[in-house]
Amino acid sequence: MYIEEARGESEVLKYWYSIVLYQMAEPTLIVPPSGAITAHCLRLRPGDRLMPSLKQAASIILSRIPKEECGSCFIITAVGSLQNATIRVSIYFYACITFLSKLNTLALYWYQLANASRMDGKEDNDDNEIKYYNQRFEIIGLTGTFSRNDGCHVHISLSDSDGNAIGGHLIDGTIFTTCELVLGTAKGIEFRRVMDTDTGYNELEVRQIIPRSKDSMLGKISMTLLAVSVIGLVATRIKSR
Repeated sequence: MYIEEARGESEVLKYWYSIVLYQMAEPTLIVPPSGAITAHCLRLRPGDRLMPSLKQAASIILSRIPKEECGSCFIITAVGSLQNATIRVSIYFYACITFLSKLNTLALYWYQLANASRMDGKEDNDDNEIKYYNQRFEIIGLTGTFSRNDGCHVHISLSDSDGNAIGGHLIDGTIFTTCELVLGTAKGIEFRRVMDTDTGYNELEVRQIIPRSKDSMLGKISMTLLAVSVIGLVATRIKSR
């Protein structure tokens, strides 16, 4: 949340721009360490739908990796073209104006709602607009994350024939000539989508996967074999009596 405060002497609305203060809380970041990153390369062909293809590719890649090793997939790079595109863009900020007469303070609280998908599945809310473009584009940027539960968040940047760029949250698009993709996975990292009460959206949560120690597994196996041996020895002595 960004806060802009402006103070005036008598007419706050006239002098609010005289002093502007930006106040931001220090972020508390949690960055789990990851292991090796593996690249997975593929190409989409003319007529393929971009978003379903991305989800399918991520699902195939993650299905090949044990859950205890990796649960994250992301777009490393992409290049290609589309013959149409559907994206969602944020069309404005919400502004809530609070006036404190005694302090002659005008506070503008600006909320920019993220373009992530709501947990309740409502895509077309008031602060977002879905736009469909029936024209050819070059893909100049594609980025996003995928998780095992089919959760994803993908943004795209496109350029038209005049070099004008548009972008936003990818809903779908149809491949025109090609789309060369490189997806990545990070060992020891899991992506999950959980409800964030601060935003009201289903947001990314990054978790570190703690690998099982080989030594501890061998120790458990050894203890099990020892217990079986002891039980067998006791049973043999009882029978000999």
